[in-house]
Amino acid sequence: MSIATIPRVVGQNSQAYHQLRRLVLLQKIPPGQRLREVDWADRLGVNRSALREAFARLEAEGLVEQGPRAGYRVPQLDGHDIADALEVRTLLETGAVERICHKGLNSPAHLQRLTDSCDHLEHMVAEGYVLGAIEADRRFHEGLVRACRNRRLQLIYSRAPLPLVVPEILDHDAWASATREILVEHRQVLAAMLDNEPHLAVRLLAEHLAAHALPPFCEP
Repeated sequence: MSIATIPRVVGQNSQAYHQLRRLVLLQKIPPGQRLREVDWADRLGVNRSALREAFARLEAEGLVEQGPRAGYRVPQLDGHDIADALEVRTLLETGAVERICHKGLNSPAHLQRLTDSCDHLEHMVAEGYVLGAIEADRRFHEGLVRACRNRRLQLIYSRAPLPLVVPEILDHDAWASATREILVEHRQVLAAMLDNEPHLAVRLLAEHLAAHALPPFCEP
């Protein structure tokens, strides 16, 4: 591969990932439907290698799964699947919060990335950038796990394909209000950690996850 082709390849990878992710989140792909490589590569205007990488990234996020035959599909989740996934996610993230506080890893400098993710979420809401807000939310929760400095916990969290609850689709004003509520809860969890109140931080985080497994979405 020549250097000149690298940006185009990276662009196709990103294009395939973001377009597919948006379609899944907006419930435009029926659960259980097989995602045929040849069809989707043509539909998205990308090569099949870029599409496979996009599928792998989405699988890691729990947004697609490998079917019984070759290929991927959007998973069909029932209430038990969602409850199990939420329980796993809550155990891992609250465990990370406890470790951060108990190991003295809750200094403002060490948790600066969490502060930055809150600021970024605030900016995304102000700009009305829905996908950016969802990414900022994801970064906050992944940042909690990274900040605990337990590589095994991070590995489990990164490899566990935790299904996400399909978001509620709202109009823009309702979306902005709901997402600002998420931002407030993020800042409350962070403040409790900075104040070295692990029990409060764990309770706030568990309540937050139970209420908002995934931020709401709105049509453009």
